Amino acid sequence: MKEYLLLTRALSKNNGMDMPESGKKAKSYKLMGTLAMFCIMIPCCFIVGFIVYIMTQALMEAGGGTEGLELILQLLSVFGIIFSIMVIFNVLYFSSDLEHLLPLPVKPSVLVAAKFTHAYFAESVMEFMILFCGFIGYFIAAGLKPVSLLTAIFGIFLLPVLPLVYCGIFCLIIMACFHKAKLLKNVDFMVGLVSVLFIGLFLLSFAQLDSISINTYIDSLTNGKNIFIEMMSKVFFTVPVFLKALGGNSFLYFLLFLFENAVAIAVLLLLGNALYLKGVFLVSSNSKGKGKRVQFERTSYDVKTPLKAYLIKECKTLYRTPAYRKYCVVVNVVWPVLVAALFLLPATKNFLEAFKTVFTKGFVLSDVMVLVAVIILSFFATALNSIAATSFTREGAHFSFVKYVPFDYKKQVQVKALVSMIYSGITVVVSVVLLCIFMKCTFFSSLYYIAIALMAVILCTWIGIMLDATHPRLDWEDEYGALRGNLNAFFNMAIAILIAMVLCVIGWVLFRYTSFDSKLIFIIYFIMMALACFIIGRASMRHTIISIEKDLYS
Repeated sequence: MKEYLLLTRALSKNNGMDMPESGKKAKSYKLMGTLAMFCIMIPCCFIVGFIVYIMTQALMEAGGGTEGLELILQLLSVFGIIFSIMVIFNVLYFSSDLEHLLPLPVKPSVLVAAKFTHAYFAESVMEFMILFCGFIGYFIAAGLKPVSLLTAIFGIFLLPVLPLVYCGIFCLIIMACFHKAKLLKNVDFMVGLVSVLFIGLFLLSFAQLDSISINTYIDSLTNGKNIFIEMMSKVFFTVPVFLKALGGNSFLYFLLFLFENAVAIAVLLLLGNALYLKGVFLVSSNSKGKGKRVQFERTSYDVKTPLKAYLIKECKTLYRTPAYRKYCVVVNVVWPVLVAALFLLPATKNFLEAFKTVFTKGFVLSDVMVLVAVIILSFFATALNSIAATSFTREGAHFSFVKYVPFDYKKQVQVKALVSMIYSGITVVVSVVLLCIFMKCTFFSSLYYIAIALMAVILCTWIGIMLDATHPRLDWEDEYGALRGNLNAFFNMAIAILIAMVLCVIGWVLFRYTSFDSKLIFIIYFIMMALACFIIGRASMRHTIISIEKDLYS
């Protein structure tokens, strides 16, 4: 036990991102942290708590109780697997601390336990907050009971365990059974396939409905015909037991919930003791010979200009690195799929068809709503892929490449911004085009929406570049570490949400307190976005170059 605690404490020091403790940078990051708290974390937790409250209240009237909370818990479990699987892989097998930990006289199960605990706390902080607020919403609707309260307290910390245990068991078995390291390239594909399966089941639960409303979805939950809940309750078996303890105030089910989590952890540690070292040694033995493959790939480059070479380097880094490919590139597919799903699924199709009828009549409010929706989608898509907000962080220990390569700083920054604009711009344009097709927008309206969307991408990109240049996270062990816990991406999302909120308020004010028609409002937005891109772009370029030069001569 002592060895486990010491190892866990040592590994926990690698969590998160070191922040400046004094000076202007410290003040600015405290301000950004406060902004992120009020723009992302608190609203997210409040929304979850409110949804659980509304659904629980409605379900109790319909003869149910915990089904609304179950939906939230199962979704959190699914996302826990999707976003943690590759993190667990890297923590267990590809972290640089292994060469120091393996010679220690400790059992493999202790190493697995310490690394699992490290990953558990690193990945679950936000989930703790969401669960806490979800339980508050449930208790406000259902009332507070002693055992239910005790169950909720333990549930905050134990519900995230099973998804991570699944990730750990999967990693141990895969690494011990694969005899060629190159097969590990298929792991990312398998994770993507499982993610599509889970998301497909969730969307299928909506596709079963005739119309989108809380009543129809509640009916599908209470009558036990929700395919997503049916499947997930078997996969994440601790959730139904937890809900029986919570909803029934049952101490027996509470103990069973604790027992199930203990068994899951015990299975992980037993497999870790039997398989972990085999997988670690397999990775070590197959890591030889990589230099030849890299050298062979490098000989295939044929680039005539530094600008083109730098651009290709940035694009290939994003595409070829599994972590960046998954969280920076592939994540962009979500938005076109989401737009198409909203217009094709029966649950949302009817509502949007009614809105389309109003939109085609040219009412100012409907025009402004579509315009604001395009801006929000563009900001969120750009901030979510975090390409701009990790531009310099991705250099890591090779940040000196940026400083000493014989290539002008300004052009380097322009290339980094361009890469974000290319990846974000493609997904945003495709999403907006789909939106315009489904909404039957005119050709000139579609061009306007695309122009506004691209300006939102440019604006969000320059903000992310400036944030990351100010304080990049250069000390990371693997590419997942460059993304996980990177506060610059978190702050960029917070600013994107804030700007989107401001633009929504401006649109509402223009509609409510002026007699402007749609064309005049569109012109006002175009001028605002263009000026913002120009001002923020120049400020970001200047600030970024200053940050690089300060680091160079410090």
